[in-house]
Amino acid sequence: MSQNFTQNWGTQMKKGMLLLLVMNLIKKKSCYGKEMIRIIKAETGIEIAEGTLYPILKKLKQEQLVVTKWVGVEGDERPKKYYYLTGKGGNLLQEINVKWGKLSLSYSSILNYTHLPN
Repeated sequence: MSQNFTQNWGTQMKKGMLLLLVMNLIKKKSCYGKEMIRIIKAETGIEIAEGTLYPILKKLKQEQLVVTKWVGVEGDERPKKYYYLTGKGGNLLQEINVKWGKLSLSYSSILNYTHLPN
């Protein structure tokens, strides 16, 4: 396959995973955008640009999967917009995580399949 195909596939895979990463992070810890970028990079090695993250957060808010709250942080002159998962967002995330788990198991099964015909 061409390098272009591989790059396009990698880009699409990353886009799909970012939504799942962001929602799971918000479920574990309400945080603001730059904090999400820092945590995701530290935990996964994936670098996310602000121009990638904020449209995801905007879509999640439009779909009522997250809500926001401005919070003043001690020692910082400007409040930060924190993101919180809604009940609807939590329910959807649970569904997505189940589907992702099944897909991941299926993928692993094929990778580890040893009964291929000659």
